[in-house]
Amino acid sequence: MIEGDDIALRRLVAYEARRKLRSPRFLGSGKDGVVHEAESNAFPGFVAVKSFHRPSGFEREREVYVRLRDLQIRRVRSCNVPQMLAWDYDLLTIEMTMVAPPFILDFADAWLDEAPEFSEEIWADWNQKLAEDFEERADEVRRMLALLRSHGVILADVHPGNIRFM
Repeated sequence: MIEGDDIALRRLVAYEARRKLRSPRFLGSGKDGVVHEAESNAFPGFVAVKSFHRPSGFEREREVYVRLRDLQIRRVRSCNVPQMLAWDYDLLTIEMTMVAPPFILDFADAWLDEAPEFSEEIWADWNQKLAEDFEERADEVRRMLALLRSHGVILADVHPGNIRFM
């Protein structure tokens, strides 16, 4: 595990203790942080708990979940969207519902209302990668991204780990 994961993992463990979550099970880690599945007394079944390396990723993801909650968005076209249940600013941690495929998740690299300024070349490469990653489903992914964008959510980290079909 890299040093950033160690810090995020310590935050996650502290959050789980604070919220009295049980049976934590490691789900994975990535550039933004670490994720566990845990059992909750406050919510039936299991929840996903994500602790971030940096405040910027935590804040972006939290703000997207607030926007989605305010708009009552639980699905984007055919894909389930996790619902934020709780968060902790001090521990840079978000607790959310678990979702099964088809799903869209991981909003740490999303923007609200304004897309980042990238060159046309970078956007062209991004679109090419999307086409390669999703092949025959690429147009469906583009429609999902357009729907999110119509609600002010611009999702840039698009790959089969974050958007999964059945």
